[in-house]
Amino acid sequence: MNLIQTVLLTYAGWTLAVELEILYEWKYIDYVWQNDAQKQEAIENEEYNYTRIIPVDFVKIPDDRVLVTTPRLSNNPASLSTISNQTGDGGPLLEPYPNWDWHTSTNCTGITSVSRVFLDDCDRLWIVDSGKIGDVSICPAKIIAFNTTTDEVLEHVIIPYELTHNSVNISNGRLEIQAIETHGDSCSTTWLYIGDPIGYGLVIWNGSTIWRLENDNVYAPNPTETLFSVAGENVTLNIGISNLDITPSGFIEQDYLLFGPLASKNAYAASLDDLHKSNTAGNMITYYKSDHTFPSQLLSRILFKSGALIVVSASRLFLSCWNIQYPLVANYTAEILEDDNDLQFASAAKDISGSQTGLENEQYWVLTNRLQKFIPGTMDFGEVNFRILSGNVTVLVNGTVCEPKSHNVSSGIEEKLFFELETVTVNTSAISP
Repeated sequence: MNLIQTVLLTYAGWTLAVELEILYEWKYIDYVWQNDAQKQEAIENEEYNYTRIIPVDFVKIPDDRVLVTTPRLSNNPASLSTISNQTGDGGPLLEPYPNWDWHTSTNCTGITSVSRVFLDDCDRLWIVDSGKIGDVSICPAKIIAFNTTTDEVLEHVIIPYELTHNSVNISNGRLEIQAIETHGDSCSTTWLYIGDPIGYGLVIWNGSTIWRLENDNVYAPNPTETLFSVAGENVTLNIGISNLDITPSGFIEQDYLLFGPLASKNAYAASLDDLHKSNTAGNMITYYKSDHTFPSQLLSRILFKSGALIVVSASRLFLSCWNIQYPLVANYTAEILEDDNDLQFASAAKDISGSQTGLENEQYWVLTNRLQKFIPGTMDFGEVNFRILSGNVTVLVNGTVCEPKSHNVSSGIEEKLFFELETVTVNTSAISP
């Protein structure tokens, strides 16, 4: 019996027992309004229409509050909210974070629109506000960090306008935070990796300066992979850089950023050292590309400290995995479970492990939102459309090739079967915002 047959048999027997728990589910999004008059006024002013609101990302903070983003694709209410303990006809009601005063369309000192949200190793909550409602820039884009104990602002940085859009087509751009790197017990050194999936660039902030990288070979969508087929429905998404992961310690001598455009079946990488130095014109960045081509576009993925990577693809509604201790090849990937209903368009996944270490403490959470129905307007708001699901990583990967084993530290990303794609000279310089 060869390796592939062994993996398939293991998978076939295991999927009967593995499933994800539904933590939250919604038919549509509604809020904890200050009073009935506020809601009625929002409806009359076309500022609240639940058919135009979709959750995209989430995070759990230390006091067990769970925050959800609902970016302002139109002029909907708050785009960053806490899941309250109140329930409406559509599901759990959202309570604007930190409060309603932060979410007025005319107040540029507050929050305009947030797509992604992250918690760092020091429990600071980070967002990047695109400043856009739909495709219109209403306010400057900015970086904001909150103290999750007091909800007070720790950082508030305006992003220079020239970094918020594609350098050639200034109409293309919408920034969102996609990864955080910290060093030191008090996170004294922090790097934010801010993707522009619409303008096809990567913006980096190192705590004092900020700059933008562009390279269509790695950050832009693959023109042949922009058609997404999800549960029998097709939608075109020209979305670039997405799904950023920083390699955990103990697997590769050097640290790397793993990433790829959403509209792509390929994985790319660059060393953090190269990216750190990319704020100086004339320095070099080497980009790597995986030999492995995924069977479908990856909608969400998360890399755990144990080395386990869990992904959900578009056309094949499987939860799949790989472990970074092995080369990225088909024999070292496995399909954990299939769910054609609950896994429709997994827009975000998170490691909900807190400060605890060890595989047994790693919790996988994923948000699914049926974007393939939302965009063409075929969503039935009488049925459940949005979900947050969870599973213990130990249980999910047990018995598969993704289960962590003892391993050696690799000398470089090439040992994971990533090959050098190109080395480019940086032609940008950092700006002090």
